[in-house]
Amino acid sequence: MEMRIYRRSTLSRNFARLRSRVGDLVTLRFEHPVSTEAPINERRLFRWLLVCYCIFILYGSFIPFRFSTDADFIRLQWFHVSGREKFFLSLLLEGSLSYSLSLLDVISNFLLFVPFGFLWVRAKMDTPRVAQLPMAALVTGGVGFFFGLAIEVGQLFSLDRTSALSDAICNGLGAAGGTAAYFLLRGLQGRLGALLFRAVRERPSLVLLALLLVVPMASAFYPFEITLDVSTAWENLKRTHWVPFARGFHRFWLDLVIEKVVVCAAVAFLVLRNLSGITLGKRLAMAWAAVTLFAFFTEAGKLFFVGRVPNVENVILSSIGALCGVLLVPPISNLPPVKRRPVESLMVLSLALLAYSELSPFDWIRSVDELPTRVARIEWLPLASYYSTNPQSAVFDLGKKLFLVTPFGFLLAAKLSSRTSRCAWFAAVIGLLIGIVFEICQIALRTRVPSVTDALTFGIAAWIGAELYERYQAITGAEAGSGRISPPIEASAIPR
Repeated sequence: MEMRIYRRSTLSRNFARLRSRVGDLVTLRFEHPVSTEAPINERRLFRWLLVCYCIFILYGSFIPFRFSTDADFIRLQWFHVSGREKFFLSLLLEGSLSYSLSLLDVISNFLLFVPFGFLWVRAKMDTPRVAQLPMAALVTGGVGFFFGLAIEVGQLFSLDRTSALSDAICNGLGAAGGTAAYFLLRGLQGRLGALLFRAVRERPSLVLLALLLVVPMASAFYPFEITLDVSTAWENLKRTHWVPFARGFHRFWLDLVIEKVVVCAAVAFLVLRNLSGITLGKRLAMAWAAVTLFAFFTEAGKLFFVGRVPNVENVILSSIGALCGVLLVPPISNLPPVKRRPVESLMVLSLALLAYSELSPFDWIRSVDELPTRVARIEWLPLASYYSTNPQSAVFDLGKKLFLVTPFGFLLAAKLSSRTSRCAWFAAVIGLLIGIVFEICQIALRTRVPSVTDALTFGIAAWIGAELYERYQAITGAEAGSGRISPPIEASAIPR
């Protein structure tokens, strides 16, 4: 009897354990379906991004949208295209193709389709065939080539465009390059992702420092025509301005203050905050010396860029800015109003920089009679100004606006995150409204051209900044397990 009771109790305990494990599996399967749902949502997001980017390519390929269906015009277009492509193929067979193509056109058509290839693979548009890089590059490159070929055929009807088979080939190669970039980033995701994750979570000021260092380099090397020709470097060296302020400032003095003094002050302050383990005096000296040396080597790097002349004034102004960054910015960041409202203080600073960038040199009109002429110059068609300018200038102007507005969107999301769950869209709307206000103000400026493109850029950049804040919040709050954390601004107004 005792043996039966023992066996029966043992069987009951085993059955209870089995039922508990089955219950755990059922709970894991039905109550936490994240592993199956998240990839679907992510794939849907990237497919929408792919659609938007395809619309952007079509828009940029046919702007300003002047077409003709006249048979004689189309026949003439085809005659020129067929003659040019026969010449293109003959040069391809002779191996002298590089002498007939514009390097700028090749690079621009290639880079235009790199995001297309990346998004195509990321959205898993052809899942069974994109498991390996060669097949994925072949499929995506073929899709990019035929997409580009369709665009070139459509440009036969455009009054302002010229069709070329080489453009479609570069589009296909760009799409394949985007696929290769996706596989490369996926291969580095483990090691590189862990490094970036740790940097963003523990020392976000290093990321901000790296971004700020781009500003003086972009300003110094634009339009980025690099050369290794010794004669060009020697000519730039002979034209170097060694005597500072001999004839006053070489540019508008307020531009120099913003680009050299203010930027280098922020860089020096971030360098100072990331130095530790030594005395305060050594930290101040090292931060100042590091920024001054960076400014010196940046000016020296101009020797290897066409049309860029080193200027000692820039080094002096950058050194003054670094000195202000280590001596004046720390006390200012510890003022009671700044410590109480760090996010608002940075937002005011960001808006001030935006206002200066959009309204300088403040050459206002002197009479109301000039307003009709100014209103007539408004560019209502988006991206119209980028179509008529060279690619370097367009990319530089777009990057400058994104660089200035994105931090404002980041700070705005930090302010609104505790009040709404849709702070990204609120930031986009506010950014769009601020852009509209600045463009309206530009109507009263003689040297500015108001455009719809800039207002839209403000809204998009503010949305990007808000999305970056949400990603930053998710990374820094991952260990704590909380969905939301406080804004990433310390009492000193700069995240460390």
